[in-house]
Amino acid sequence: MQGSRTRVTIRDVARAAGVSTATVSKVLNERPDVGDEVRRRVHETITRLGYRPNAVARGLRALHTNTIAILTDDLEGIFTNALMRGVEDAASAYDVSVLLANSYGDPERERTHLRRLLDRQVDGLIIMSGNRVRSRSGPALPLPGVPYVFLYEYGTSEPVPSVLPDDRGGAVLAAQHLIDIGRRRVAFINGPASWDATGERLEGLRATMEAAGRHLDPALVRHSPSWSPEDGYALAEAMLPERPDALFCASDDLATGAMAAIHEHGLSIPGDIAVVGFDDRSLAVHQRPPLTTVALPLLEMGRTAGQLVLDAVNGADQRQEIIRIPCSLKVRASTVPVI
Repeated sequence: MQGSRTRVTIRDVARAAGVSTATVSKVLNERPDVGDEVRRRVHETITRLGYRPNAVARGLRALHTNTIAILTDDLEGIFTNALMRGVEDAASAYDVSVLLANSYGDPERERTHLRRLLDRQVDGLIIMSGNRVRSRSGPALPLPGVPYVFLYEYGTSEPVPSVLPDDRGGAVLAAQHLIDIGRRRVAFINGPASWDATGERLEGLRATMEAAGRHLDPALVRHSPSWSPEDGYALAEAMLPERPDALFCASDDLATGAMAAIHEHGLSIPGDIAVVGFDDRSLAVHQRPPLTTVALPLLEMGRTAGQLVLDAVNGADQRQEIIRIPCSLKVRASTVPVI
């Protein structure tokens, strides 16, 4: 059985190359006061021995470790992967690595992770929710000298930015689309009233209807106790006697349940009722017919949060602000029939 390989140190490189450790350090830091032949020999030795400089040790000298971290409360959240990918897109452009930690929403776990990340000398931090927009208190541990940004959640007192989707603007897009295709009795199945997003989406729908001279009938507005397809089905079925000609659902899951109810009552989509969802989950395009939906700008939110924290690492000032990233509308056959 082969034993574990001993880590190659800077002393090993110096000994094999026949130079001092100070010379190896100068080569690693691209100092000009090293001859070409010595520089070549050191690089060849580094490659041959497989030496990897200690990032933390080098960062202590350079004041940067070229790492940032994401601390999420829900690694399995439906939006987590796309948000993280956006952060990594921003970081990779600067050759910065991204670490990941999951608190599972537990303040003590968050405190432990923050302590470990500070020990690793991370340059910056993104504190992220994986499933819903909501307010939160500051980090569970003070972060002296380490810039951070909130993503998909927002702080109420910390002098740092928060990056959120423009839920109200997304609802405006959905409502205007339904108006543009001539729908007049628009029903709305909203999510749980305790969520920030539901208030924003209802306000966007109502304001757009009123601006167009349309009335949003209170009998056609329902709050679901959850985001599940089962509740979407039940609420749509209860509203069908009111004869809506359009149905806007505050999530794609609600919309899939609502579409099932419409089909089971012998009505056509979009002929009798046009349907719009929200989120642009992967399931949306596979509905029958494919679901028109408001797409959350998850990648762009992640990229924006990543850029903000990298800017702060490089000296940019931070302040308390909410940055809302615009949503987009994916028009499919649930509102506009394919010819």
